[in-house]
Amino acid sequence: ALAASFLAPTALAAQDVPPDESWRSIDTPHFRVTFPEALERLGQRAVRIAEDARLRLAETALNVTDERIELILTDHVDFTNGFAQVTPLRQVVVFARPPIDGLALTDYDDWLDLVIVHELAHVYHLDQTSGVGGALRSVFGRVPATWPLFPGMGSPRWVIEGIATWYESALTPAGRVRGSVFSMFLRSAALGGQLEQAGQIAGNSPVWPDGQRPYLYGALFFDWLLARHGEEKLGRFVDALAGQWVPYRLDSAARDAFDESFTDAWRLWIDEVESEARALEEVVEARSQALPEPELRTTAARQALYSSVSSEGVWAHARVDGRSDTRIALAGPSGEASIRTNGIAAFDWLPDGGLVFAQLERRGPWRTRSDLYRRHPDGSIDRLSRHARLDHPGASPTGGWVAAVRIVGGHTELVRVDLGDRSVDVVAAGSDSVHWAYPSVSPDGRWIAASRWTPETRYQVVVVDASSGAIALRLDDVAAIGIAPDWSPDGRWVVWGSDRSGIPNLYGRTVEPAEGRMGPLRQATDVITGAAFPSVSPDGRWIEHSLYTALGWEAARVPFEPASWRDPVPAGGDAYATPVTVVAEAAGFAPAVVGAAGGDVDQLGPLDTRPYSAIRTMRPRFWEPLLLPEISSRGTRVMGPFVGAGTRLFDIVGRHTITASAAAAVDRGKVAAAAGYTWAGLGNPLFSLSAGQSWDAGGPFTAGEERVFIEERERRVNASVTLFRPRWREAFALTASAGWLWEDRTLLDATDLRPSTTLRLTRPSSRLGDLRLSASINSARRHALSISPERGGSIFIQARTRPQLSLADSLSGVAGVDRSVDEVIGQARGYLSFGGWGWADHVLAVRVAAGRAVGPGADAFWYDVGGAAGQGEPVTGLGLFGGQGLFFPVRGYDDGDRSGTRAWVASGEWRFPLFWLNTSWRLLPLHFDRMHGALFADVGNAWGPELGIAGFENPVQDALASVGGEVRLNTLWFFAIPVEFRVGVAARLVGDGGTRAYLRLGRAF
Repeated sequence: ALAASFLAPTALAAQDVPPDESWRSIDTPHFRVTFPEALERLGQRAVRIAEDARLRLAETALNVTDERIELILTDHVDFTNGFAQVTPLRQVVVFARPPIDGLALTDYDDWLDLVIVHELAHVYHLDQTSGVGGALRSVFGRVPATWPLFPGMGSPRWVIEGIATWYESALTPAGRVRGSVFSMFLRSAALGGQLEQAGQIAGNSPVWPDGQRPYLYGALFFDWLLARHGEEKLGRFVDALAGQWVPYRLDSAARDAFDESFTDAWRLWIDEVESEARALEEVVEARSQALPEPELRTTAARQALYSSVSSEGVWAHARVDGRSDTRIALAGPSGEASIRTNGIAAFDWLPDGGLVFAQLERRGPWRTRSDLYRRHPDGSIDRLSRHARLDHPGASPTGGWVAAVRIVGGHTELVRVDLGDRSVDVVAAGSDSVHWAYPSVSPDGRWIAASRWTPETRYQVVVVDASSGAIALRLDDVAAIGIAPDWSPDGRWVVWGSDRSGIPNLYGRTVEPAEGRMGPLRQATDVITGAAFPSVSPDGRWIEHSLYTALGWEAARVPFEPASWRDPVPAGGDAYATPVTVVAEAAGFAPAVVGAAGGDVDQLGPLDTRPYSAIRTMRPRFWEPLLLPEISSRGTRVMGPFVGAGTRLFDIVGRHTITASAAAAVDRGKVAAAAGYTWAGLGNPLFSLSAGQSWDAGGPFTAGEERVFIEERERRVNASVTLFRPRWREAFALTASAGWLWEDRTLLDATDLRPSTTLRLTRPSSRLGDLRLSASINSARRHALSISPERGGSIFIQARTRPQLSLADSLSGVAGVDRSVDEVIGQARGYLSFGGWGWADHVLAVRVAAGRAVGPGADAFWYDVGGAAGQGEPVTGLGLFGGQGLFFPVRGYDDGDRSGTRAWVASGEWRFPLFWLNTSWRLLPLHFDRMHGALFADVGNAWGPELGIAGFENPVQDALASVGGEVRLNTLWFFAIPVEFRVGVAARLVGDGGTRAYLRLGRAF
């Protein structure tokens, strides 16, 4: 249960680095840097960068303290990411793959410096608090809660990410505010009428550009705002927000700092964005009339990348439309097909009509690796590499080998992969100052055109010798993002995408690499939004590419007619002014000083490293108040609610985790407690020990003239082992556990809930063993626009035996004395999606659950059937809406309308979209997103045990059945807590009939 003492508490951040790695650490005055042994060189760099970044941030409006920060470098996944947290500890985690894919993150001077500045800005921003918050933290520690302890965490994501993204650009020579992609996103939204207001961005709606919206709008809005008012006002805003006695008043804090509310300032900013976009549109339209308009090949694709055509005329593109699985979509003379891929897959055509593509796959519970796969013309797929960390394949004209990039800790290198023996040879090495991306092999196989990053040139397209890796040509002479080159079929031209003007467009030039000559640079497109990822068709007629629109990347094409191409727009000619440069220089960060982590600091000698010690980072960092729900039976509160406290200890890589909690019932003084320890040192499986005491109640029962409840205290110890086998689209887990239970039961008089003075149990205490084996598999998945899990299902099953120990043979099997129970319980869920009205697919959902308990300890109240299932209310931790823990729900009936040792339920739903609201009033901490509906039918029953004893029969009755409908609304509370409301009406088909309305939180299943 979550604490109820603070508004909008947050969940603990997941520790997802591999605990079984061979970790090393370096200590500095302000950081402990932890990294795998193989990343020693990167760890040494990170130490210097972090200390240097801290010095830069200390000169800003943020409150930079001396408290140590844990910085973890990890190389367990082959995608780019990083995150920061301030509860329950100050920590930054950086994934060691540089951003090479050519989108927003690609504009960097030093990728490690940029991400560390960004994440440290998060730490110093979110760690600020008021005097009251500081006092509470001195008592409770770093409780995972927002106001008043960590008020910054109660801000909208566009504030949190906007501030950090602004600092990444103010304190380095690059970053997303300076780059072309964010400007492209915002300009295209303005021209397409898709700009959003501040209250809309405060939600988590999957409006394009989806997860990038908080970064995009937040960073560019703060860039505009601070250019008007000065960077020092940002500190005033953070202080004003932290010091509020009534929290979550963003506009009030903005007025205190900037003398205008965010809501009003946002409107002015949006007007300026639209005005600038229209003015630039007129400039581009006036000069681009000689170039053909791109012809769209897709609509509503959201992300249609790497569009290209095979020699057989089959057109393909990687597609992420938000409604279906990520895939490579194929269309040709024989019809349409698709290759389902794990993530967006870069690919290239092979001469035989097959293709080679790269995709991610899980390697155990902790690691994700990129490998190459081959699709043959007949549709069969082979895996070409295994955990080789290969990406961006480019096929040779013979089909015998492909060029690719190989991911190495902190950089990439250019390689050749033999498709026969699967060997990998390095063509051109990478380093901290050289990264490779998007190789393309010339039609004669002698040359490779690729994007090569260096600090001086950014991503420059070069042509290298396919055997030696020697650079023959450098195709651009400005520092820009030049990506994804491709050759014309005759090998005379190379075309690529570049943002050299400030707008991503397509460029090309003739090349003669053997002679070291190239023709003049020519511009092939001049669009106002953006164009990238070109591919010249095999017949030489078209340039297939990705065209950016207000709703995402679409596949498009323009004629391949070099004679009509124009001289390029001057470098930087279309770039927006970036006030962040002016502000950064005013704050003392001139370009010569920015990014000094790569300069003088690197002249320091190597620092001492030592083996990672879990005990050094494992200590209590907080305790939080707990409010646990009451214990009730058939609508009567027997005890509770419970008030107490809990804490959690862990080391920073997650090898050891300890949890502990205790709470007492406010009315009767009963104590519930739990403690657990998990060891993950092997990575897989996980080993756990736990102990605890809990309370339950049953009844009421009638004995003679007295009605009584049974109060039960259970004390338990348990040991378990869990084995995981995750895949990209499914997860399997197997858990085996063994334990001991001590049960003590008391009869309570139903009138005053005190121990009965007239009735006694003959054996009020029992000692039992507990052996369990459970398995689960889940393949259900959701997409960006989904209203429900879809396309797949899940199965859970558990077998359990609970024998009573130390029981005389003469009492074995005697009901009321022997508490032994054997049971099997399980459920299956299935989801099938199909097209229909609205923005999302419709879903048919089915759930079946059943349980069977045998043995003298299984009573007539073992399973309960009935009620509407729901989830706990996450803001206060109270069970305000009911429905928690119902394994056998039947909507329209009371919880426990049927009970017994045998139970089953089945439910079917048709789920469909209704309205996409995406609305909030000004900047109140409540956002309404999407409304969807469901029609359902439920049926279920429970009965037994059949003891043949008068007064104890529980025979089979007619199954409960109901039909009804629900309206469901996705909301976001306090800028951080997603809550789905379900309002339903169920008509009972069995029993007294009638209808019942209910309100629940969360999905039915």
